[in-house]
Amino acid sequence: MKITKSVRVVAYLVVLAVCFSATALAQSANKVETVAAISADRAEVRWQPQVEYGRLILTVSTPGGEVFRKEFESGAVPSFELTGRDGNVLPDGDYSYELRVIPNLSPEVRKALAASRETGKSAEVIQELQRSGQLPTRVMVQSGSFMIEKGAALTGLSEEGSEPQDRSQLSSDASQRRAGKKANGTVTPNDVVTPDDIIVQGSACIGLDCVNGEVFGFDTIRTKENNTRIQFDDTSGAGFATNNWQIRANSSAAGGASFLAFVDQGATGNSETGTILFEVDAGAPANSLKVSSTGRVGLRTATPVLDLHIATGDTPAHRLEQTAASGFTAQTWDIAGNEANFFVRDVTGGSRLPFRIRPGAPTSSIDIAASGNVGIGTASPAVPLHTRTTAAGEVFRVEDTGNAGWIRFDNQGTAKAFVGFGDNNSLFAGALAQSLAVRAENALHLGGSATLTMTLTAGNVGIGTTAPAGKLDVNMIIFQRGVQLFADYVFEPTYTLESIEDHAAFMWNNKHLPAVGARKVDEQGREVVEIGARMRGMLEEIEKAHIYISTLSERISQKDEALAKLERQNAELAERLARIEAMLSTSNLERK
Repeated sequence: MKITKSVRVVAYLVVLAVCFSATALAQSANKVETVAAISADRAEVRWQPQVEYGRLILTVSTPGGEVFRKEFESGAVPSFELTGRDGNVLPDGDYSYELRVIPNLSPEVRKALAASRETGKSAEVIQELQRSGQLPTRVMVQSGSFMIEKGAALTGLSEEGSEPQDRSQLSSDASQRRAGKKANGTVTPNDVVTPDDIIVQGSACIGLDCVNGEVFGFDTIRTKENNTRIQFDDTSGAGFATNNWQIRANSSAAGGASFLAFVDQGATGNSETGTILFEVDAGAPANSLKVSSTGRVGLRTATPVLDLHIATGDTPAHRLEQTAASGFTAQTWDIAGNEANFFVRDVTGGSRLPFRIRPGAPTSSIDIAASGNVGIGTASPAVPLHTRTTAAGEVFRVEDTGNAGWIRFDNQGTAKAFVGFGDNNSLFAGALAQSLAVRAENALHLGGSATLTMTLTAGNVGIGTTAPAGKLDVNMIIFQRGVQLFADYVFEPTYTLESIEDHAAFMWNNKHLPAVGARKVDEQGREVVEIGARMRGMLEEIEKAHIYISTLSERISQKDEALAKLERQNAELAERLARIEAMLSTSNLERK
């Protein structure tokens, strides 16, 4: 049921304006420039330039959302053909356009702007160039619309078409007022001035097409005529804000677009003047722009999940376009994502994709720490480039699809060494200290240009020699580090040493010493040995052998001592026996 309201009409309009201004103030404040006069025929729409320019960029958006963009050099007349690439006439509907001016700048100005990017002083340089008149202070851009109907373009004639309201429903006074407004845009008869508040306990209809018995439904305020506008003319005095604003519904020109817009008209503008800061075109999809109660913004979604939520059925994206209007080189980037990848597209550079992330990529696939260290597969990179993987096999690859490429190593800006890849699967390096070269003749050289440390040629490795006679030819002392080479642990009290008998039994049963290990062969039957482990095992067996020798020596010493003792005992017994025998012999003689 419609609820009767008591409102001040003027106050309501102010509140409505404030609601729109929250969005409008976030838009560009550049004023509309009369860049070109628009005209059309059955073949094309043309824009006759009215200003000086270096280039003009024309962008046209079709009713179906397709965008055409073309640049025109100085002296050329921008145009838009009414037939598509397939030769067919473009579909009927409202077309929006933007014509952007690229100023004609001298080479010196362009050089100064490019250099300012490197020094980080773009703002200061731009201000100085603008003060000197070498760079425009405002961006010149013209936007608008035209309509294609039955193959013909309507670009905005001064006279509108038929009225939407049946004239039979109007009173004679209303008809007179309509005729007056169509003639010069001003209604003078029957003006009413009320020096007091107006309170309408119901609904209000304003406009030449309002009729007696208007059915309002739930409308509180309705504007109804061929050109519906709400104008805000600020008459404040000096020291106060005086900008004029307008809420504009639809274009007033034949062939114009249908839209709802908020217009900045400056301090003196009115009627159809001003810059459109915020516009919603008719036919825009549901929730084209949604601001939730939490302040989140949704584009084509009613339930934004994050601060900015873009939803569409095919590749949601946003574009970053730097025009050449401020003197810098034009550059356009797209940031987008879909089921195939998240990517950054270099539109200006031929729509290449220099950066891509595939769905399912693990956490910290690329991770930049606060220190500037870059991690690949790790969230805590410890060095400038830190890679981490749990997968076996290849973890790093350098691939050059050209003739040659290299990796260069600098120290404080000075090249110290580089590793390069060339034709015939060759790897090469320059004549630098600590360099590496693998050449096409299958020769590898390590070391600087003056001192050669290692050579690999024809499958033989030479250390200290350029002509290795075998698979490994070393002409210097060999040291091995990084592995356990000594077996002194056998002398520790905690070491369990098998008995001589157990050791011997293992040796004869397995036909190898326990610490040395069994014979190993590769897939071709060739014996394989790990030198460090073999040396440690042999040393362990030698040291155990010396322990066994020491043990046996102690045993032998003990046996010798026992034998000497027995020999002494035997001598004593022999001596005692001799005495006893002597005594027996003497006793027998006495008896006789």
